[in-house]
Amino acid sequence: MNILINGTGAIGIGLGASMISQGANVSFFAREETANAIRKNGIKRTGIFNHYSFGPESFKVYTDYKDIPDNEFDFVLVSSKTIANDDISRKLNEHKSILKEDAKIIIFQNGFANDEPYLRFFPKEQVYCARVITGFKRPERYISEVTVHTEPILLGSLQKDDDGEFIDSRPVSIISKMINDSGIPSETTEELDKFLWAKML
Repeated sequence: MNILINGTGAIGIGLGASMISQGANVSFFAREETANAIRKNGIKRTGIFNHYSFGPESFKVYTDYKDIPDNEFDFVLVSSKTIANDDISRKLNEHKSILKEDAKIIIFQNGFANDEPYLRFFPKEQVYCARVITGFKRPERYISEVTVHTEPILLGSLQKDDDGEFIDSRPVSIISKMINDSGIPSETTEELDKFLWAKML
């Protein structure tokens, strides 16, 4: 399985470590300074759950979409700041060739409407969101420290199908299982909106 992590901050590095630990082929899309740091040092996940350390040979790093091969990714995990969604969604649309035909985009940002920029370009069956009440910080550009945990990371859709039901979360269950098996509790849900409202309140 090939996974692109777009947004290489504390959450992105933590997710990357989770995916690599479960055997996925992980690529990071990062700014130049962060790209240089993880190319030199690899990545680490420390803190309250399982600790991982992976050398630079364990993953790929990109700073330009033009360098990514076609038909490369099964999943894109977006862990950037919300203000980057407009740019990321446009760039993914301009470079759709890097995605496999049934690739899924999962947005690891709390709150509502974060999926809307992506829905301009991708069908609703392709775009998922997450509720994160796990605390991450980045003491170094290549280190993610898990500092606190309240409830499982939840993955699901905020969009409804033609019958008025929320779109099935099973297509992203493999990602929640990988996060869970890496030591950070994670599940899927058909009621993601309820949990996001609860966190906001």
